[in-house]
Order: sequence, then structure tokens, then C-alpha cells
Amino acid sequence: MFLRSSRARFAFTITSLALLGLPAIAGAAGEKDAEAMKLHDQAMDEDYLAVEFDKAEKKIKDALKRCGKDGCTDKVLGKLHIALGTVYGGAERLDEAKSEFVAALKADPKAALIDALTTPELAKAYKDAQKEAGGSASTPAAPSGQGDGGQSSSKPEGDISHTPTAEQAVNTPVPVYIEIPEEVGAAKVGIRYKPFGSKKWKSLDMQQVGDGWGVEIPCDDVTTTGDLRYYIIAKDEAGDPVGTAGSLKVPYKVPIKNEIDEAPSLPGKKPPQKCAAKEDCPPGLPGCPGSKGDGEARGDKPWGSSCEETRECSSGLICLNGTCEEGSETTPDKKSTGKKNLAGLWGQLDLLLISGKEQGVCSGDDPSYVCFYQDGGQFYGQPAAIPGTNGIQGGLGAAGARVLLSYDRHIYQITPSVALTAGLRLGFAFGGSPSSSEGPRAWEEAAGLPAPIQNPHAQANGFLPLHAELRVGALFGNATLAKKKVIPFAFVGGGLAQVNASVNVSVCDYRGADGSSLAGGGGEGSCPAGTRAVRDLNAYQITGLNFIGFGGGAIYGITDNFGVAAELKFMLMLPTFGFVIAPNVGPVFAF
Repeated sequence: MFLRSSRARFAFTITSLALLGLPAIAGAAGEKDAEAMKLHDQAMDEDYLAVEFDKAEKKIKDALKRCGKDGCTDKVLGKLHIALGTVYGGAERLDEAKSEFVAALKADPKAALIDALTTPELAKAYKDAQKEAGGSASTPAAPSGQGDGGQSSSKPEGDISHTPTAEQAVNTPVPVYIEIPEEVGAAKVGIRYKPFGSKKWKSLDMQQVGDGWGVEIPCDDVTTTGDLRYYIIAKDEAGDPVGTAGSLKVPYKVPIKNEIDEAPSLPGKKPPQKCAAKEDCPPGLPGCPGSKGDGEARGDKPWGSSCEETRECSSGLICLNGTCEEGSETTPDKKSTGKKNLAGLWGQLDLLLISGKEQGVCSGDDPSYVCFYQDGGQFYGQPAAIPGTNGIQGGLGAAGARVLLSYDRHIYQITPSVALTAGLRLGFAFGGSPSSSEGPRAWEEAAGLPAPIQNPHAQANGFLPLHAELRVGALFGNATLAKKKVIPFAFVGGGLAQVNASVNVSVCDYRGADGSSLAGGGGEGSCPAGTRAVRDLNAYQITGLNFIGFGGGAIYGITDNFGVAAELKFMLMLPTFGFVIAPNVGPVFAF
């Protein structure tokens, strides 16, 4: 009796523990499911719709890692693998998509494709996965969120209000416009669209138009009647989505018809012109290759499309700052277009072409040269005419550097590809030559010394660090700056500047440091009797204080407002002559 009751109590205890543990296990699984599905929804509803496939892939893989082997239910695992396969399909990695579908069907034989995100390619990959998995999973849904007849009855999703274009005529660009509240923080807006009958979605960047953003979907994608589908994605400065209008699941639709009542347009713009169908493009028809007045074949890119050359844009548009805009390449007054001001901060290296001279560099009778001791005092001696001394060889010498602020103005469009500019440079020079705090001493007369007896040296003036320059130039393009474009330029000008460079010189001096005569002395080193050896004098060639400059360079646009520029400037120094080669580099800003 006792044994029987003990066994009963033991069985009761085990059963109770099991029953109490089941809710905990189920709760843990439910918590894992919730965490995984949260990442799933973020990946598919945000990243995938924003065409950020790499971000979507990472989040779904993170969800699978959190699930582990037994952390999530089979149903959730199936959904995660289906989602990852869908992402791979969007990135056209169909083999990987099929592998994920196989994994989904093995985890959950009832796992099905995401109705609104299915494409014909994904449907085929799913069917192949069914055969490989050996299951009888659900039949794939109709692609791209279409129900029977290919129509979607759902209202477009999104958190930004948008009114779509009511209708558009076939072979005519479709204008799309949206106003985005300032608090959304949109810095870039793009549109994803799918022409009627197409299997793939395409992308365009929208441009700021009035108080909103707009773009024209090109003729090539409006060649037949039917619904054009699209959705809009707004992103912040970091490129992260901050809002959408419509979605890949439920996009907006614009009916494309043979005839419409009223032609739509972007605010402040003319309605886009109908393009000639490619099969109806005989020579001479406006907008067709070889038509009169075009000069060359013209593309069909509408207003707002990105471009590199005007010929890519539709007739009547020009490529300006990388975008197809209204205008003509040749206007009667030939005024410049786009941003007309360019400011910059430059670093300049001065390389002076030093003139060679066999004798007389430190003699004081040539105003182009002034010599200093290593301690900074000016040399006022009387060098002897000894071969190999008191002379220099010619060549380039580093003469210091300059920091310059620049401003240039785009004044006049001479031709479609050449513009006249004017500008100025202000800055400060580093380096140069020292000045002397003491003037030359009178020389002591002594028998046997060569003439002149009067000291010919002049006290050295201080170096002028100021740089001021005016210039005119030619800019070879129709804008001061354009994203991912190199714009060459040339210039000529002049201004105020001084460029001095030094070389080492050794002399045999008839005079002592105080100007006294050394006549009768025994000489020093290689110097003859009556002289002293002075080694390593700094002989500065003095040039300026004015110059005439010319040169050229190029600007590369990192954006439409910011870029980097480099130029090579040549300076003819006057009235004390010198020739300077001055490379420059620095950032520039267009406004």
C-alpha cells in the first residue's frame, strides 16, 4: 500500500513538473518568434522596399541566428527562409534564392512565397525548390501583388501623402510630383517604377521642383497602353529611408492611354512632349536621329533625368549640371547657366628658376642677389675673384609656399562649351628672405686692395608676404562645377607678389666681418693671402614685387556644389626679373 502511494505521488510530481514546464518552453519559443518576425518585417517592409538588399539580407540572417536550431517554430523558420530567398531574387541571385526556398519547405512544407513580392523568376525558383524538397507546398501566388486579372484592389501604402498623375498618353514622359513635409527630413528622393508588361522595376532620382520633388518617367517605358506602377522612397543624408509613398506590395498606378483629356505636367513646367515611336522615326522628324536642326541623334531622356551629354536628353532639353533641363545650347545673349560663383582655398608651392652666375653673386653690385650669414646677419664683404667661389649654378629652387583664398565668377557663355570667367586671389606667403637690422659699414682703405673702396652693398629690405592677384580665364564647360565631371580651365592675370629663393655660396673675402682690411694676412684654406674663407653663405635671388601669371588646370566635381581643383601657374616676376613655376591644389565650392 505504501509502495503504491509512493509511486502515485512520484508520477503526479513528474506530470506536474512537465505541465508547468511546457508554458515556459512555449513562452521562450514565442519570444524568439516575435524577435525574429520583428527583424523579418523591418527587412521586408523597409529595406527591401527601399531596394537596400544588403541591409535586408543582414537582418534576416540575424533573425535566423537568433532562432538557432530549436529557438523558433517551423512556421517562422519557413517565413525567414522565404524572405531571404525573396531578397536574393531581388538581387538576381536566383540560385541562392532557390536554396533558401528548399530550406523553407524542409522547415515548413506549407511555406509559401510572399504574395506581393513574387516575380515570374521567383515563382520558377520556388517550383524547382518544391521538386528538390519533395514536398507539395502551396502554389505560388500571382506575381507582383496582382490578383486575378493582374489588378490590385488595395490602397497604396506609405506614410507620405501623394496624389498620382491621373493619366498619360502613350509615348509621352510621365510626370510624377510629391511634396514631402519638412519634418520628414528628406535629403534625397527616388522613384521605383515598373512599365506595363515589364518583369523588372527601374529606378530614377527625383529632383527638387518648387516646394516638392519631381521627375519624368521616360518615353522608353511608356510605349504601350496599360498601368505604369511606381512607389516613392525618401531618404535622409545618411541614405536611410525616412518615408515612402506607395510600396512594392501596393504601388501607385498611372493609366497609359492612347488619348487623354488633359496633359499633366510638373509644377511650373510645360507638359512633356510626345516622343516619336521608334518604328515611326523617319529622317527629318523632330526628336528622331538625323532630324533637321538637331545636328546629331538625340536621346529620349526626359526632364530631371541624369545625363553626361546634351545628346542624351530629349529634343528641347540640355544637359546641365548632370541633369536634363529646359533650355537651348545656344541662346541669343549667350549668358552662362547654372551656378556662377566659385570659391576656393588653395595651397601653392613656389619653385623659382634661379639664374646661373659665375662671379659676383655676393659682391653687392647686382640687386637681384643678397647674401646672409647662417646666423641671419647680412654679408657686406668684398669677395675676391677666385674661380669656384662667389658664383652659383642655375636650376629650380624651392622658394616657399602660399595659402590663397580664391573667388571666380562665371560671366559669359562664349560658346556652348567655353565660358569667360574673372576672379581674384588673396593670400599669405611663407618662406622668402630675411631682412637686415644693420646697414653696411664703410670699408677701411688699404693699399693693394682692388677697387671699389666704397662699400656697394645695400641693406636688404624685408620680404613681402602679401599675395594679391586678378585674372581672367576660360572655363571649358557650361557650368562651374558638375558632379563626377572634370572641367578644364585656362587663365591669364597679374598682381602683387615676391618670390625669393636661396642657394649656398662660398667666398674669399678681403674684409673682416667689421669691414676692416685683411691686407698682409696669410690667407685661409683655399683662399689666397689677404682674404678669409667664408663658407655657406645663403645667397637669395630676389624677384618681384609684381608679376604676370598664366596657366591652366582642371576641376573635378565630387558633388554639384563641391569639388577639388588643381592648376599649374607660371609667374613672370617684375621689375626684378624671375620665372616661377607654381603648382596649386585645393577644394572649391560652387554657389
